Amino acid sequence: MTRVEQSTIGATPDLSAARRRPYTVPLHGLAALRILIVAAIGLGYASTMQLGPQNAEMGRHWGYDPSWYGIQMLFILSGFLAARSMSKGRSVREFFVSRIWSIWPALIAATLISVLIIYPIMCLPDAPVRMSMADLTVYFFKTIFLIDPGGQMPGLLDDAKYMCLLQGAIWTLRWGFLLHIAFLIGWKMRILQSPKIVFTLCIAAIASYVGIVDYAVSNAAFGSTIEPFLPAIRLGYAYLVGVTLLVWQSALRFNKRRILVSSAAIALAATGFHLWFPWSATQEILGVAFWLTLSFGFLHNAPQFLQRCPRLAPALYVSIWPTAQIIVALLPNHTQFTMIAISMLFAGISAVILYLLLRQARVQPARL
Repeated sequence: MTRVEQSTIGATPDLSAARRRPYTVPLHGLAALRILIVAAIGLGYASTMQLGPQNAEMGRHWGYDPSWYGIQMLFILSGFLAARSMSKGRSVREFFVSRIWSIWPALIAATLISVLIIYPIMCLPDAPVRMSMADLTVYFFKTIFLIDPGGQMPGLLDDAKYMCLLQGAIWTLRWGFLLHIAFLIGWKMRILQSPKIVFTLCIAAIASYVGIVDYAVSNAAFGSTIEPFLPAIRLGYAYLVGVTLLVWQSALRFNKRRILVSSAAIALAATGFHLWFPWSATQEILGVAFWLTLSFGFLHNAPQFLQRCPRLAPALYVSIWPTAQIIVALLPNHTQFTMIAISMLFAGISAVILYLLLRQARVQPARL
């Protein structure tokens, strides 16, 4: 035995070296977190299927619906993972192949089911407008290529509160694709690789969003002009927050105490703004910050066994809306709670079946 080997026997780990190592957010619980977020979005959607889009979702807090927060959480995670992917040296081709295979099979399968099974069975035979096979073919390709995601299907659900809308949840996919392109341009130009520039852009984007929304609410003419662009601004700032978190993750110092104290402080601030101050989109930012803190706290503290959680979120995301629409159409007289429970149950079952049919029955690998 050499002296080096003798000297290492019984040696204790170098804790100081471990503390000096740059912090990275562990992603063992990523698949589980995405499922929870999509489930919250689905619960919010299902709660208004009987009531219509002008009604608040169940679970609304600080003036915003759970789906509103949930979608922004998904885009923050998208920005974080996009920056993580490129920081590890992936090519643009590898980047898009990874993202296409994560969502496209589920989108294609769900759209095929809508076109070949749901529409022929549920379409009213005496509907004033009935889609032909050519119309359904156009609908299929416009949906899967994100030209018109979530387009209407006349003759189906004509009397529903969300009329003719069978795939109402997937409108965000097009914005995600566009933001990926914008991110790659910024990354290749090294703009989004500079911590100082990214942080500055993130703060500017959040401030601009708050200012634009507040002014749009107070000025009806400006509001009607800017309304078509608000989803891009809202989801764009969320995506940029995710990129910023990745670039600055070495500065994060997560532990249970800090997560609990920070989330409690943000919740108190959001409650105070909501109760005692004039309305402002600042309340939305505080709400997003609260759920973001809890989400990253979940990732930081998620146990190792969650690395075996299936990547069910994409299949669930394309299942929640059509399932809820069908349940409401078939069982219109049940209570709101019953509708939510049945819709979420069958959405989960549909997602599992879709996941297995796509031969994606593989586990989420550990991500460190």
